[in-house]
Amino acid sequence: MRILVLAPRFPYPLDKGDRLTVFNLVRHFSRRHDVALVTFLEPGQDPEDQHHLEDAADRIDTVRLDSRRAHIRALVGMLRGRPLQVGYYSSAGMARKVAAVIEEFRPDIVYAHTIRMAPYLADDDRRPKVLAMQISMRLNYGRLARVHKNLLRRLVYWVEAWWAGRYEPRIARRFDRCLLISERDVAALGLPRPENVLINPHGVDFDFFASSDAAEEDGSLVFTGNMAYPPNADAVRWFVEDILPLVRDAVPGARLTVVGADPLPAVRELAAADGVEVTGRVPDLRPYLDRAQVAVDPLRVGAGLQNKILEGMSMGVPMVVTAIANEGIGAEPGRHLLVADTPREFADAVAALLRDPGRRATMGANARTFIVEQWSWEKHFDDLEREMYSLVAGGHGEDSHGDGET
Repeated sequence: MRILVLAPRFPYPLDKGDRLTVFNLVRHFSRRHDVALVTFLEPGQDPEDQHHLEDAADRIDTVRLDSRRAHIRALVGMLRGRPLQVGYYSSAGMARKVAAVIEEFRPDIVYAHTIRMAPYLADDDRRPKVLAMQISMRLNYGRLARVHKNLLRRLVYWVEAWWAGRYEPRIARRFDRCLLISERDVAALGLPRPENVLINPHGVDFDFFASSDAAEEDGSLVFTGNMAYPPNADAVRWFVEDILPLVRDAVPGARLTVVGADPLPAVRELAAADGVEVTGRVPDLRPYLDRAQVAVDPLRVGAGLQNKILEGMSMGVPMVVTAIANEGIGAEPGRHLLVADTPREFADAVAALLRDPGRRATMGANARTFIVEQWSWEKHFDDLEREMYSLVAGGHGEDSHGDGET
């Protein structure tokens, strides 16, 4: 097959979930197919990052994103009934680039990553098209709006959730397949389960995220993730302010390391609290996971799937998470990880693991097995590949030539 992939931002560095997914998708599919990648380059992004995929993609085309104009387009798009994020990534230059690549590359099937890129393919009826919605933005922003303390941001999140709730069902109908991470995200579309929906979550490279058996540090806790992402910032603030003091009452030596790129000011300020370190961007997460006795994900808002849980479990680190954090993964509480939703319950679960090395070892081993059996990138991409073969084989208009490598 010849596959065209559209992404809102170049998939490197691997510091955000969408970049991680697109990076692995391109590398996986390029093993057996011809793949073209068309993507924006965000302000400050190094064009040299393209070399990380040059050995995989058959062609890479980029369009510079002007953030000033993008903000204007976001507001204009909202007036036209589109979510802010869709308007933000609306670009005549990108539309011309996509049209040119389709004409030259002649894909058998096209793939848009997130609703941000959906408009560029929605009107193409000459070949099958896939929309990786990933998560319900209505669900994601609705949850953010309920807990954020800043009134202006809460208003923006409510507006975005409302527009996403109107937009997502409409755009979903215009694609042959829509990929979502969990049944909860499907339900948030507010429709009877659409026939064109495929549950197709993220994966993890369990060979890369494997423990080196380095020595644990007593009392060490870790939270990983993109720290510019509001749900992560909310989660770690809640943990530091409401949960960590309870943990330290029970285990005085307990301390938290917050690991992740671009921490918001509110996250950086947490380093002033007793027992808290905020690292910012690091070259490799694994040493921090390796020395932690417990990893935490106290997520209160958001949707979809938490890569930090897949990576921690793959490393064999026992984890304590909220029910929302486990929503897209479906790990068995008490066996693969612990689930808690109040500060007291969460603190008690963390303290119990810190005190019990035998339980940590058993839970970490169970978690690793669960990831290897259920959560490889290959498993989910193979499911998607079968869907793509089926769509291409079914024929889709006069331009479905079907002569690509299979």
